Amino acid sequence: MKKTLKAFLNLTAFELDRLSKFLYALIGVTLVANMIGYVLIPLRFTDRINAYMVQNSVTEQQALEVYGELSFYDILQTSWILGPIALGVSALLLYAFFIWYREWLGKNTFAYRLLMLPIPRMHIFYSKFVVIYVSIFTLIAIQIVSLIFGFNLMSALVPSEWLRHMSFFSALSMHPFFYYILPLEPWIFLAINGIGLVFLHVTFTVILLERSFSVKGILIGITYVLITLLIALFPAFLPELIGNHYYLYNSELLILTVLSLGLISFTSIMISRFLLNKKITV
Repeated sequence: MKKTLKAFLNLTAFELDRLSKFLYALIGVTLVANMIGYVLIPLRFTDRINAYMVQNSVTEQQALEVYGELSFYDILQTSWILGPIALGVSALLLYAFFIWYREWLGKNTFAYRLLMLPIPRMHIFYSKFVVIYVSIFTLIAIQIVSLIFGFNLMSALVPSEWLRHMSFFSALSMHPFFYYILPLEPWIFLAINGIGLVFLHVTFTVILLERSFSVKGILIGITYVLITLLIALFPAFLPELIGNHYYLYNSELLILTVLSLGLISFTSIMISRFLLNKKITV
């Protein structure tokens, strides 16, 4: 057991090392873009207010009546903040595919050596899964620290009387994007990550189907995705199907949804295990 765990940790560390440069690049882009937004937006705002007061010979209050007060929510809506997040999400989704296909690149494919290691083949599956999730939570943690810094920087750059009185958490909770991706509401955060977990399991399974059966595997994979979508959405449409919206309580529909996602995840793992052990040969 100890030897198996050590092998898994070594394999995960190896995968993390391969991802590190890519992850550092995403972190760098996020921090640089965020910093530009934290400085540029407040400075533009103060310049606009000052210019309006000078040109029209009005007071601060009159200028603020025209332009309004600045809040951290205004900064959150800019592409300097949302852009890097969208980039990070898209990049990690692509990497979820690349993390498997890169093993088959080149003439001397690394995949064969990897599959010949004296460890259970599902370790390969789980290590790649863990690496993706470590990357996701790393980016989330970096983003949280960045946002806290940005909130305090905005407060330092803009006079307090020009700021709309809004707390850091209020600004985040008002924004629909941050409300779902940051752990402001634990249950929502867990639900989003649970859906992401199932999505990764299905994605890995589809990739292994393609690797196992080539073109036929693509068709099987598409079929499998459609089936999983039907299973996942079934609880939401169940009241319509039975023609009674009061037959089940919301809590019961939630339980059905969790069970459906659990079934999809378990099935994906079992199919992936079968493919790795029986269909992908070296």
